[in-house]
Amino acid sequence: MDKTNLRRIGVLDFTSPDWTAGATFTRMLTWSLAQACRQDGTEVIVLTENEANLAKYKLPVKVLQVPAPLLGLPPRVSRSLSQRLLRRMWSRPDPKVTFNAYATASEYAISVLLPPGVVPDWAAGVRTIGWIPDFQHRHLPHYFTEDERRNRDCMFRSLAERADVVLLSSRTAYGHFAAFAPDLAHKTRVVSFPSLLAFESPSGDPIGTRRKYHLPDKFALVVNQLWVHKNHELVVEGLRRLRRKGVRIPVVMTGLPADHRDPGNRLLSRLLQSVATSGLSDQVTLLGEVPRDDLIDLIRAAEIVIQPSRFEGWSTVVQDAKALGRPLLCSDIPVHREQVPGAMGFFPCDEPDMLADLLASHWEQLSPGPDFAGEQKALAEEREFAVLHGRSLLGLCREVAAS
Repeated sequence: MDKTNLRRIGVLDFTSPDWTAGATFTRMLTWSLAQACRQDGTEVIVLTENEANLAKYKLPVKVLQVPAPLLGLPPRVSRSLSQRLLRRMWSRPDPKVTFNAYATASEYAISVLLPPGVVPDWAAGVRTIGWIPDFQHRHLPHYFTEDERRNRDCMFRSLAERADVVLLSSRTAYGHFAAFAPDLAHKTRVVSFPSLLAFESPSGDPIGTRRKYHLPDKFALVVNQLWVHKNHELVVEGLRRLRRKGVRIPVVMTGLPADHRDPGNRLLSRLLQSVATSGLSDQVTLLGEVPRDDLIDLIRAAEIVIQPSRFEGWSTVVQDAKALGRPLLCSDIPVHREQVPGAMGFFPCDEPDMLADLLASHWEQLSPGPDFAGEQKALAEEREFAVLHGRSLLGLCREVAAS
């Protein structure tokens, strides 16, 4: 295949105040492509609305500030979903809205742009690799309004029609896509992504961070933004049932307490009240959003990481824990079985007794972290996975540029 067709790859910055993993995802994608392109002669450029979002991370590529908005947002849909996410997902643009990412990509002769969730029909000839994170709205429809479900269906369908290739993060997501748009399934490619830790090695002090937050030596950790589908309350109920049996397991929860579907933060109120009424105030610690370096230290220090989510496309939390070699207990959803088949256990999303039994059966045999030897082994394996990820992405970019 002629490599000269691929001279520059543009990566859209997903940094967003509504999605705490957005900046992490952008950095991972950038590092992965940059390493794959190192011997290839292909330039990687990040397009961002605010260069300050990424300046402190010292990415190994050019970061180009694009006049806002990076992607346009029609005013008529500004209240139906998070504005930041819609900018990356809306696929029926108002002609009056400027999609600066595409104009800039054309100006800088970017061969392929990824991973947009928006591809207007006037994309100035820019080749695109779109990305659909998951189909949660079709599998958990009660968490969305009818308008939100309709909008997402429209967004995803339009993206699949207009993008040259659609990137999916798991075979599970591919199955969901094939059911959603079987006539377009041939345009999809499954490329599961690695942890950012494959490129930015942990360098903090896990014990010092544990002490900073006055946490016990042994604790289980839940790392999830307080979105309604993340299922935090199941963990509290499992702990309540263990407490009745005289088993006390400390749990730490981190995550931004924000969900555009829950503007009144009712989930957080229910969670705090559940902790209090269950007599678990001395056992459950809610830290809210913590700096990423502290978060990685907490994963390293935790005895076990719990992922109770009801739906994922590919879990960043699970991938970080795997990269650090920490034990995992995961909800029994297909993507978790796919992503971490070697997890210490799986529990149904609505069965706190099962989670309680798994915690009780493993707790005494486990040791708190960090486990430096296990960590180095797991990181080495993650770096190998990351190399394959970068090669796969570069291969897709070549395919699209040559089409």
